[in-house]
Amino acid sequence: MSRPRTLPLAAIAVLTAGLTLTACGGGSGQSVIGVSSSTGTGTATAPPGVNGGRSMAPSGGSTGGGTNAGTGPGTGLGTGAGSGGTHCSTSQLAFAVAPGSGVRAGGSQGAMTITLTNKGARSCVMKGYPGVDLVGGATRWSLARGTAETPATVTVRPGATTTFTLFYRPFHAGEGREFKPTGIVVTPPDETHSHTLSWPDSSVLLQDGATHPGTYIGPVGSK
Repeated sequence: MSRPRTLPLAAIAVLTAGLTLTACGGGSGQSVIGVSSSTGTGTATAPPGVNGGRSMAPSGGSTGGGTNAGTGPGTGLGTGAGSGGTHCSTSQLAFAVAPGSGVRAGGSQGAMTITLTNKGARSCVMKGYPGVDLVGGATRWSLARGTAETPATVTVRPGATTTFTLFYRPFHAGEGREFKPTGIVVTPPDETHSHTLSWPDSSVLLQDGATHPGTYIGPVGSK
């Protein structure tokens, strides 16, 4: 009759360690949403849809019509291809009217370039149309989206700038109602906070009830 064999203590220790690793999920097929796979310099990326949809601007104004701006790569004006990041918040951006933009020739439609500069330490992304209101006195005119251009996802690196265009029709006597704006209220895509710029030009033709007004905006990233 044979005697039962016993495992050496070293073999038992190896077997126990292997079972412990298996129970802790040490396999490579498991991922965690929102955690960067990079080491050292990576940043967490929100899952698709976190920052999507239309956002409501304050004070009953127009909205920043972003579309899933929270994720995805893109190209910001002058930045080249970049990695994805969080959506661009209003507080992260510096706003300005580009010098020299406006009416191109006497009597023609104006094209005002609004610049959005990333003053933060990390890249951010935008996609869609900003909300833009022209304000003056008791009038607040929420501008329409008037171009056929398809919005692209725009990545804006720290210190880089992207733009959108505000097209407007100057007022001429006898054409209709005159409106002299004093400010441009801008709400970036997927944002609820706005920034107000001074209106730098003369009066515009007020067409707030028109189906196809001559004053409208293009998407972020337009030139």
